[in-house]
Amino acid sequence: MNYQLPWNETTDVIVVGSGFAGLMAAIQVANLGAAAILLEKRASCGGNSIISDGVLVATGCSLQQQAQIEDSPEYLLEDMLKAGRNTNQLSLVKTLAEHTPDICNWLIEDLGIAFRQSPNQFAGHRVARSLTPKKAIGTTIIKPMLQKLKSLGVIPRNGWQMTKLSLDDRGRVNGVQVVPFLNRKQDAQWIHARKAVILATGGFSADVQFRQQFDAKLGGEIGCTNMPHATAEALEEAMRIGADTVDLEHIQLAPFTSPDEKGYGVAALLASYTVFPYGVLIHPETGKRFVNELADRKTHVDAMLAIASPCIGIADAQGVALSGQPIDKCLRRQVVYAFDNLEDLAAHYSLPYSVLLDTLERYNHFVIQGHDDDFGKPIPPVSQPLKPPYYAVRLWPKVHYTTGGLRINSQAQVLNTEGKVIEGLYAAGEVTGGVHGVSRLSTTSITECLVFGRIAGQEAAKQKLEARLT
Repeated sequence: MNYQLPWNETTDVIVVGSGFAGLMAAIQVANLGAAAILLEKRASCGGNSIISDGVLVATGCSLQQQAQIEDSPEYLLEDMLKAGRNTNQLSLVKTLAEHTPDICNWLIEDLGIAFRQSPNQFAGHRVARSLTPKKAIGTTIIKPMLQKLKSLGVIPRNGWQMTKLSLDDRGRVNGVQVVPFLNRKQDAQWIHARKAVILATGGFSADVQFRQQFDAKLGGEIGCTNMPHATAEALEEAMRIGADTVDLEHIQLAPFTSPDEKGYGVAALLASYTVFPYGVLIHPETGKRFVNELADRKTHVDAMLAIASPCIGIADAQGVALSGQPIDKCLRRQVVYAFDNLEDLAAHYSLPYSVLLDTLERYNHFVIQGHDDDFGKPIPPVSQPLKPPYYAVRLWPKVHYTTGGLRINSQAQVLNTEGKVIEGLYAAGEVTGGVHGVSRLSTTSITECLVFGRIAGQEAAKQKLEARLT
């Protein structure tokens, strides 16, 4: 496609996707005085971001400092590289780690997002550095971002799907083709971007056909935590015009989901906030622990898949109180069960009682001494030995996140297969790859979206207008 297309409309910057990355990019474009159009194929904004728990990394932000937690961007970088098995693109990880405090403080001070005062420690992190909104759901952040964007005069255009990218005669991206998402009989339209196009279309976890090209075992029988519209068409279109990709074969499964409910469900919050830090994960046949419950996700998932059967997560009422994560909904849906004693729990899940009793007694000894001699789990200082009543849940991995995607540089510019910048094309969020390497460290994705969404928006808005307009 060239610059002589019959444009239906012209703007400065086109942002495709309305999750955390897309909204942040559009806000930055508008803040810098450039005209923006935000496209979203679904009838409502937010994408997968809206169904997330809204938790993000808080390294160096005001709330972490108030809690007197010793942390640094260097520590976060080291933990991300460890989770990613040192396959991450170092410049991108450094960019994320260094900008983390600014992002958190922006959410608190500019958008007025209310977070729980005490940061949480999640799997793979050496310290408590993850902030949870008071209402743990992505809408808590998405709604204020939408309000901010609309106050800047940008109204999202819902129901429009990008199908093609346009190139001018110099190979610069200068626009997009869009079609109505639910009514393909309507004519396609071409929108001209005088400065740039930003792709923030998310990952492809729900695109079974595409993901199986890179991991054949992830067929339709494997569950997914994402919305059904988490597909690869924008990524494929960027590839068509020569964009390079990285790590597409590294598709992350979540260790905290339950096979007893569809999608992300309600068990995930109990597992992440309560079972993993304050409880144990039990082999469904032996009744023994088999992994560090606070290990990174890849370690977790690999250990679970090796067992080849859903595992049993166990916590107690003390852990629930410490985490502050309610479990009423989990109990009502009969995904999580309560037990007055360990014998009943063992019988319910067909676990060998005597072995399970020894397992918990040994773990409780580790809690008292403050060190896990078996798996090296970092015992949270406030932990208490497990005692009845107990809560238990079956856990089994589901496709959760695609760590691979478009190759970008630290300015969020998309690179071609020769390693050169594709002028006029930026990308941010899960549609990109390289930040996380083989496996993403928990709670870093929202921070990534906001950091690189901001960079993409700022860099795109600063681009010079095309010298030749149509």
